[in-house]
This record gives sequence, structure tokens and C-alpha cells, in this order.
Amino acid sequence: MNRFKDTLGTVKRLMSYIIMRHKFIFTVVVVCVLLNSFVTVASSVYMQILIDDYITPLITEEAPVLTGMIYAVGVLSALIYNKMMVKVSQGTLKDIRDDMFSHMQKLPVRYFDTHTHGDIMSHYTNDTDTLRQFISQGLPQFISS
Repeated sequence: MNRFKDTLGTVKRLMSYIIMRHKFIFTVVVVCVLLNSFVTVASSVYMQILIDDYITPLITEEAPVLTGMIYAVGVLSALIYNKMMVKVSQGTLKDIRDDMFSHMQKLPVRYFDTHTHGDIMSHYTNDTDTLRQFISQGLPQFISS
């Protein structure tokens, strides 16, 4: 249970970085992710109708145009949210790295004597890259799901 509280606290802290500093862009990302999810479902339903009514697409010219429009909206919303998530993730990571650097400046010298340089650099590179992957890939996937 303690691990869950730690994880929940970490997620809350990370979301405060994202929401407080990139509120508008993150809102647009959420809307685009939801729109993309809706379009994916709508296109599947539409394709079911096309398959069930096999002859209709051969008779009318409206079906391919409507299908193309549905997929175009899906592609456009995916493009928008992917581009904006890059801005959100990079901006958030910059803020986190700046805060880490400020925190490191306040640490006593003894800390650097007891921790290897590789471990310290790992926090700046590997740990923040893991956060970047979560923000740019995991978060939109979570919203979409």
C-alpha cells in the first residue's frame, strides 16, 4: 500500500508540472486524443455498415468520400496531439531538469562524495527520458484508453 501511495504522489507531482505549466496545450492534446479515439470507433462502425451492406458502396459515390473524411479527421487530430505532446513533454522535462539542478546546487558536498557521478548523471538522463516516454506516449494512450 505504501508503494501505491508513493506512485500516486509521483503521478500527482508530474501532473502538476504538466497541467500548471502547459494547461492550454495539454487541454488541446486531451481533446485531440479523445477526438481521435472517437473517430477510430466511428470509422470502425462505419466500416461495419459498409461491409454488412456490401452493395451500397458500389452504388453510391458518397460512401468513399465520407470514409475519407472520417479518416482525415482522425489523421489530423493524431498529428495535432502528437506535435503538441512533444512541446508539453520537452517543456515539462526542461522544468524538471531545472528544478533538479537547483536542488543539486543546494546539496551538501558530502552527498557528492557518497554518490557516484554516474548515478547522478543517470537521474538527469535515463530517469528524465523515462518520464519523457511516459508523457509523450503513455499519457495519450491512457487518455485514449
